[in-house]
This record gives sequence, structure tokens and C-alpha cells, in this order.
Amino acid sequence: MFDYEITVNIFIHLLNTQSFLFSEEDIITLIKLINNQPDDIESLSNARSDWLSKHDNVDEAFAKVEFEEIVARAPGDKQANTNIPRYELDKKNILNEIQQSSSMVL
Repeated sequence: MFDYEITVNIFIHLLNTQSFLFSEEDIITLIKLINNQPDDIESLSNARSDWLSKHDNVDEAFAKVEFEEIVARAPGDKQANTNIPRYELDKKNILNEIQQSSSMVL
């Protein structure tokens, strides 16, 4: 996985495992944000990054998971040896993951 893929994958994992961090308003905003992006991983990752910069509590949780992911990688490996599953990283699947996590929030 490349960096954009890794960060989006971690974000989806955070949605699925720590949905309590996301308010109903957050979910609605994320859905609109992703809907307005082209279906390429770099744009989706950049949108996620911009959103995180405005949501400190989620950004802190993301940074912690990201750090754990980096520490779990062997030198030179692109993929960590963690329990974070690999998610399908296209726009449709990201939207589905956000909507599924909303059922835990709403």
C-alpha cells in the first residue's frame, strides 16, 4: 500500500472501531465531502486530511493509530503487521463505510 492508501485505510478503520469519536454532524459532513471528491485515492486522502485538521479529537486518535501502524512495520515494508484489515479504497466503498459507521453513531 502507498501512503495515501495507508492513511485512508487507517481512517476507515477508525470509523469502524471508534465510531464514538464521530458526531452525527461529522458523518453528514464526511459524506458530503467524499461525494464532492473525484474517485481517486489522492483526492480522497487529501479531503480526509483537511477534515481531520478541523477535528482535533479525531485527529489525535488517527495519529495514535497511524503511529502504531508505522511502528508495526518492519524496515522497508510498505505494509504493517497489524490487525488493521485492508479496506476497498474507492469512493463508493469509503462512502459505504462512513454510512455503516453512522448506524453506530445515530
